[in-house]
Amino acid sequence: MTEKGYERFFWALAVGLFLFHLLYIWLTPFDLAPDEAYYWDWSRSLAIGYYSKPPVVAWVIALFTRLGGDHPFFVRLGAVLFSLGSSLVLFYLGKALFNAKVGFWAFAIANATPGLAVGSVFMTIDPPLMFFWGLTILLLYRALSGQEQGYWYMAGISLGLGLLSKYTIVALIPSLFIYLAFSPEKRSWLRKKEPYLFVIIGLIVLSPNLYWNYINHWPAIKQPAGLVAGRNLSSLTTFIWFIGPQAGILSPITFLLVLYGLWQGGRQGILRHDDRLLFLFWHAMPLFGFFLILSFFSVCYVNWAAPAYFTAFILAVAVVWEGGWRVKVKKRVLVSALLVGIASCSLLFTMDALRGLTAGLGFDIPAGKFPTSRLTGWRELGKEVTGLLTDVGRENTFIISYKRDYVSELAFYVEGHPTVYTLNLSGRVESQYDLWEGFEGKIGFNALYITKLDRRPPDSFAGAFDRLEEIRRVKIYEGKELVNSYSIFYCQGFRGLGQAAR
Repeated sequence: MTEKGYERFFWALAVGLFLFHLLYIWLTPFDLAPDEAYYWDWSRSLAIGYYSKPPVVAWVIALFTRLGGDHPFFVRLGAVLFSLGSSLVLFYLGKALFNAKVGFWAFAIANATPGLAVGSVFMTIDPPLMFFWGLTILLLYRALSGQEQGYWYMAGISLGLGLLSKYTIVALIPSLFIYLAFSPEKRSWLRKKEPYLFVIIGLIVLSPNLYWNYINHWPAIKQPAGLVAGRNLSSLTTFIWFIGPQAGILSPITFLLVLYGLWQGGRQGILRHDDRLLFLFWHAMPLFGFFLILSFFSVCYVNWAAPAYFTAFILAVAVVWEGGWRVKVKKRVLVSALLVGIASCSLLFTMDALRGLTAGLGFDIPAGKFPTSRLTGWRELGKEVTGLLTDVGRENTFIISYKRDYVSELAFYVEGHPTVYTLNLSGRVESQYDLWEGFEGKIGFNALYITKLDRRPPDSFAGAFDRLEEIRRVKIYEGKELVNSYSIFYCQGFRGLGQAAR
């Protein structure tokens, strides 16, 4: 196939995938994930910063829900658009570095990974991060190629927007300078002002969020630091739980291909001075290596290293196509990775059918333990709470729960999208809800308290009301299997925390 042929084929598949994702988020039977509902709740109170995360995810959700309404489709629309943007950047970066064939195969294999499939239809902080990560690298490549000085400034703006999406993109700063130090061709850039302006521009774009963190006592640093505090090298468990799932989010053959690409890309880039491979390697390995080492000391979530795979996909395809293997072997390896990835994504999009299949094979997984259990029942719970709220009177009743997931989902699915409060008796800031105005001023109001089935409110909370009773039990079923269950308490006459009922 010619260069133009690969490019046309890419556009046909990219547009087709885009339309499929749009159709999926319109027809999906799944409710908003707790994180999606949480970020949607952020979008109702626009700010330059939020607890533990920067603001782009809330801004994007706010844009589309204000245009289209508070519907799951518009909450998730940003993920679909960022996914398309990431595909465009991936293809054209591969094409610029090598050719359209490498760009096409990198795009195809990347989009056939479960991790990117999820990120294409669920709106979290990762879809905008992946887009700005790739865009920044593409603009840096253009800038380093000597094409127009303006690419440096555009790269700096892209870096800043990436920092406003997820702070992980800060890893591109050391990646760039390590690459320049190792590259004989590009080392002279270290003596020029442009790479430093790139960093300064990115930090200027981020500066309002830095100010927000400063006046709020740096929650963006304290929250992730708390995840690794007090850890030490004691076992391989956390490493295994980090590296093992990587094969899941990439699919097994693609994961092995990526590791091979990193090894060969680093070796050939450093020893044989292949600047293209060197560029890709150093924009992937520092982030991946950091979390690989950290995983020996602490729990690392499976998606933390995901941006490193952006250039690693191109690297993996490039070392295969430009390697010394026979052409038939190259094709078999790439096609096998693609087909296994497609099969993995197909199972992901039909996960409930997979559970039925495993049950038929004698490996029954309880519905409540299946991953989709976190995406079902929220709409039903919202309807139940809506009815109760109408019965007891909306004007003098507030909704409250101890769990962040419950709070955000109820805020979205209860009719009228009321403010829902979180009960946090620890005194520590644990979510964005603890930074907003709480329920302490609702003296004389009644409350609906939602909790797990058969779990009563804490005594210190219950004692702050004149009367409290369980008025509804909500059970969510998948077929005949219980998936989730809740208890709803009606609390009358709030007296203020610390005011025990006589």
